[in-house]
Amino acid sequence: MALNVERGTSSRVRPALPARDFYDPRIFELERERIFFRRWICVGRAEELPDVGDFLVRELMGESILLVRDRASRVRAFYNVCRHRGSRLCSKDGGHLPGVIQCPYHAWTYSLEGQLVGTPNVSEADGLDRSEYPLHPVAVDAWDGFVFVNLSYEP
Repeated sequence: MALNVERGTSSRVRPALPARDFYDPRIFELERERIFFRRWICVGRAEELPDVGDFLVRELMGESILLVRDRASRVRAFYNVCRHRGSRLCSKDGGHLPGVIQCPYHAWTYSLEGQLVGTPNVSEADGLDRSEYPLHPVAVDAWDGFVFVNLSYEP
């Protein structure tokens, strides 16, 4: 036992975490799932998205998240992945979108609210129901000007 000088009492010395807990990919994966994917994480400030169409991209625990101010001036968050072939939608860290989000690979186009609105070379006559392929949303909320996302559930 070690002496706790501040209180004048004895206490047990706690051992440090095993070294593997700092580098083992399995431990990191458990932390991602049990800690980071279940908590609200601050990803920026609302004033970074002042105008409709402004966007930010944030990397969070191996996921690319697209934040965008929609037509109703709400901040929305989506996984930064096209539903067609999985391409990254926005490669820049931020900027302004021209009213839509367009995939650079095959030009699938989404509204700022995440709805699929354009599919060049694939029409509804081909059997594609665009309403079934919106962007995958990420839960987002703001508090006192800070923007938070939560990867554990959809909004």
